Amino acid sequence: MRLNQFPPADGFVSNLLGIVNDYPTCDPVDLLGTVADTLAESPDPNVRASHVLALYSTSFWAAYRLRDQAVYDSLIAAMALADETMDTCEEDHPGIAALDDLERIVRWIPAIEDPEVATAAGLAGRDEIALFSCPAWLRTMAQEAMRVLLAERPTEFGMPDFSFLTPAYVADGTLDVIALTVNADSFPEDPPSQVASLWAAQRLLGDVPRRELLPLTAAVCSSLVRQDATAPPAVPTHLREVLDRVAADSACAHGERHDAEPDAWIAGVQYLYKPMHFDDDKPVDEALWHCPGQRAAMIRTALRLSAPLER
Repeated sequence: MRLNQFPPADGFVSNLLGIVNDYPTCDPVDLLGTVADTLAESPDPNVRASHVLALYSTSFWAAYRLRDQAVYDSLIAAMALADETMDTCEEDHPGIAALDDLERIVRWIPAIEDPEVATAAGLAGRDEIALFSCPAWLRTMAQEAMRVLLAERPTEFGMPDFSFLTPAYVADGTLDVIALTVNADSFPEDPPSQVASLWAAQRLLGDVPRRELLPLTAAVCSSLVRQDATAPPAVPTHLREVLDRVAADSACAHGERHDAEPDAWIAGVQYLYKPMHFDDDKPVDEALWHCPGQRAAMIRTALRLSAPLER
C-alpha cells in the first residue's frame, strides 16, 4: 500500500509524526503520557494495538529527548504491560512489516483503530490490517521500545523503578516464581529477561519473605551470568551491586555440595516451586537448595563469572 493511500493525517497522527521527525507540533510530554495511560487502561484491542504503534514509533525520540522521569517510566510500564498481555498469534501473515519505517507505522494508526471503515473505504486490505495489528508483531515492537528506553534511562535518571511490575509477579501477596523465572530465563538480550532480573534485584533489597529469597536470587544470578554485550552496561553493573549487598551467609554443613552450575539454577528453583511434578522432572535435594549456602554459592559464582575484564 502506497503512503498516499492513507487518509489525511488527523491531529493525533500529525502530532505523532511531528515527534517522530523531531519537530513536535504539540506538547510531546502530555501526548506520550496520555498514550501510555490509555494503553495501560483501555480494554479495546484495536486501541491498544494502535497505541503500541504510537509508543513504538516515538520511543526513539523519547529515549534521547524526553526528560520527564515519570512519563519516561510510564512508557516503559506501558510497553511492559503490552508485552505481558498481548495474545499469541499463530497465523502466517503475508508480507513483512518494516520496523524502521516509523512514519509508515504512525500512518497505519487510523486503519488499526477502525479497520472496518478503512477496509470499506479501500484504504487498506484485511491482510494488511491483520499484519499491522498482529499480536506477535506488536509484542516485538513493545519489546524493542522497552530495549531502547531501558538502554538510555540510566544515563539520565539512573536505574528504573520496576514496582509497576508487581502485579505481574505477585498474586494475592505470593510471588509467582514460575512467571518470574520463565522471563528471567528468556534470551538475555531481550527486555523481558533484563526487566525481570532488575525487578527481582529491586525486590531483594526490600524486606521479602524467606521463601522468596532463593527464586529472587536465582533470577538475578542467572540473568547476570548470561548478559552479553547487547545489554545496557548499567544492567549488569546494577545486578552485581545488589548481589554484593545481599550476599548470603555461606556457613553451612553441606560444604561444596551446593550446585554452582548456572545452567541448573532456574531449573532447580522451578522444580521446587512447581505445583506438580512429572516423571521426566529431574529431582533436586530440597534441603540442599533451601539452605542459605545454595544462595551463597550462586552469588559467588555469578559475581565471579560476570567480573568485568581488566583493561
